[in-house]
Amino acid sequence: MSKKEQFIQNGLGCLGFKSKIDLIENLYLKAITDTYARIDKTYGIENEIRDRFVHDFHYKSPFLMKLIQANIIYVNWERWVFKNEDDLGRADLSFGISGLEFIVECKRLKNASQKYIDEGLSRFINQDYSANETYAGMLGFVISGEIEKISIGILRKCETEKYIQNTFTQQKYSDLAYSLKTAHIRKDNSSINIYHLFLKFMKINNNLL
Repeated sequence: MSKKEQFIQNGLGCLGFKSKIDLIENLYLKAITDTYARIDKTYGIENEIRDRFVHDFHYKSPFLMKLIQANIIYVNWERWVFKNEDDLGRADLSFGISGLEFIVECKRLKNASQKYIDEGLSRFINQDYSANETYAGMLGFVISGEIEKISIGILRKCETEKYIQNTFTQQKYSDLAYSLKTAHIRKDNSSINIYHLFLKFMKINNNLL
């Protein structure tokens, strides 16, 4: 085990987690699904929906609020990252402890849009984001259409993008009805494991206003 891995493992142990997956699934993703149950689910632009999550993480989340306030966990939004020496990228959301970052891209969906791949998944495969990490995530904000059909369509598209099967993809994430786990070979031949969570947001019913 490298010194970096030992450092990360010590940090995980101090928080009571056994591994990166344990931290991601039992803190970050649980915080997302817990917050989703509580926040306003009306239609909104992508960043406005994301900001509902961020506000809840900081001020209401039983999973993250105290850790954020104690500067143990950080949550960033509109996080600037260096894609290369001439270009900057801006990730939608990231969670982190010292030595370990979990970046999440957010996309609004009306169908199984190719934009989910071209402006989301591809950024991880091309190592624009999470170049030194082995796990990342995507949130699909479903604002119309059938969420089950959309998740199936997204999976089919993901399977054409340097997709591989490994132990990560063979294990389900069961805390959310509509979710996927995919893995992909990146341009340096390393692999990236992606959690995909699909969450329904309804358009405002003008008849009720």
